[in-house]
Amino acid sequence: MSSNPDTCIRCGTCAKVCPTSAIEFNPIIHTKPVVDTSKCILCELCASHCPVDAIPVLYVLPPRKLERWTISINRDLCIGCNLCVDACKITLKGDHAPYLKGGLAYVDEFKCIGCGACAVTCPTECVRVVKVYDRKRVEGRAEEVVVMP
Repeated sequence: MSSNPDTCIRCGTCAKVCPTSAIEFNPIIHTKPVVDTSKCILCELCASHCPVDAIPVLYVLPPRKLERWTISINRDLCIGCNLCVDACKITLKGDHAPYLKGGLAYVDEFKCIGCGACAVTCPTECVRVVKVYDRKRVEGRAEEVVVMP
């Protein structure tokens, strides 16, 4: 996987959609996704799902059109660690959609771009992002709906 580290927003979508778990991404320790080339089958789902086209599609799949997304936070699981806010600040280059109020996470849905960086970072998995893609462009192993984490 060749990627442009300047374009990557560190959301983890590529790791989530990889059918062989060839891509690892932990936003706390990695600056960009790490690919195990021995597991990669060159299906290009990572590139097709990338919300900012940081991974070029070389051969097979067209880029996926993200039609809509929902984000939810289970505050019963939230520990107020602020990692979701930090992940979003990196993604949105200083601004952020999640915020803490009374020690619990909330999200400004008008600022949210649906990338899932907050969900990938959350240690308790209390943040859930559901992405729904255009059906017309679903091919091969590509899913119409991707749930993060």
